[in-house]
Amino acid sequence: MTSERTLTDSPFDTLEKTFALLVQGPRPLSLDTTAIAGLPDRLVPLGELQAMCLHPSMGFEARDRVVDALVARAKAEGGAWSVGLAGVLLPGLRRAAWPLVQSCPDKTEDIEAETLAAFLAAVARCQPGRRRLAARLCWLARIGAARLLNKELAEVGRPGTEAVSAAPPRPWSHPDLVLARAVREKVLEAHEAELISATRVGDVALDDAAAELDIGYWACAKRRERAERKLVAWLTSPTYSSIEVVQKTPETPCSSSGSRPRPDRQAGRRPGKRRSKPRPRR
Repeated sequence: MTSERTLTDSPFDTLEKTFALLVQGPRPLSLDTTAIAGLPDRLVPLGELQAMCLHPSMGFEARDRVVDALVARAKAEGGAWSVGLAGVLLPGLRRAAWPLVQSCPDKTEDIEAETLAAFLAAVARCQPGRRRLAARLCWLARIGAARLLNKELAEVGRPGTEAVSAAPPRPWSHPDLVLARAVREKVLEAHEAELISATRVGDVALDDAAAELDIGYWACAKRRERAERKLVAWLTSPTYSSIEVVQKTPETPCSSSGSRPRPDRQAGRRPGKRRSKPRPRR
């Protein structure tokens, strides 16, 4: 029998603990699913509703209607319903943030906090009635967290005095990080990278992306095609390398000499070699 995972005080774990308190007890936070086809004709506690949404037997239409109803309650009432919505979608938020956390493990709590902040901002802006609303909210949350990670990586690689070769943190081949690098190197505009990420990496349908951008479907398809051509040309060019060359800073542990120069080391001495004692005169 496997033991349950011990929850910490991280933002995601704190949300999980708070959500568990809301959906337990004699009066758990519940949603009336009577009007949703395929769901019980009663008040369903959000913990039970989360399990239903995660089960493969629930179709996209029913899941969309559940999330739509939760978004409407969160926007109208906030508070417990905002926590309830985030709690129901927490598994998706964890999956969205996982590659970013793996890339910068020491910033896990910052990434999780930024994911939740971006998620709540996306809920406040979104219009109920969209298809695949859960996937879109999780994608927008990941975009917000990715911006924070890009700033962290740029800070580590800020200009210094000596160029060194530094392999990016794992997993350096994750599509979001490649797209972020393309934006940093001015291969793509930020909105082009976000369109590719949403419709190729995420679960956002192209017609939904077109509606969000307030353009036609084929105009959106052409915009993505042009952006992908630029991305492919860059990835297949001799200038692209999976290893980024950054400038040496105190945070980079290596340099061309293997260590930082010591202020008391005299010029002309080789590292690791002792100075021989002067021979006595005869």
